[in-house]
Amino acid sequence: MATPIDLTAGDAADHVESWEELRDAVDEAGGVLRAVMWLLRDLEEAGRLGVHVRKSISRRLDGLGLAHLPAEIPSERYDIVTLYKRGTPAAAVVDAVFRDGSSKAAETELRRLNTSQDAETLLAVTEKVQELADLLLVEDDE
Repeated sequence: MATPIDLTAGDAADHVESWEELRDAVDEAGGVLRAVMWLLRDLEEAGRLGVHVRKSISRRLDGLGLAHLPAEIPSERYDIVTLYKRGTPAAAVVDAVFRDGSSKAAETELRRLNTSQDAETLLAVTEKVQELADLLLVEDDE
């Protein structure tokens, strides 16, 4: 896996000029990558991050096999979202914890991780979930 490009910096548009390039950047970053909202707005060719534009961005990402945190796309152009590839272990954990935490699927996924023989991987996943939770709590407090 190559070093992920920084899509939170002022030169993000120099690295990603299309939705497909964004999907490829997420893939190359191991299935998880942060991006600044103005970049997504520009890819959507929109002027403002109004409610309809944010819904359109979310649908577009979904169509590319990507999901985002926070679950609701922010409206500020300098806000950062975490993009992650659907169908990956990271997506399973995020979905289990943040999207459908009380579902049978969440219980099953968390149990599978909890009983995994790969304790090192489990520890890394647990740390990432805590980092995501901390990020979301900080954003909610602001």
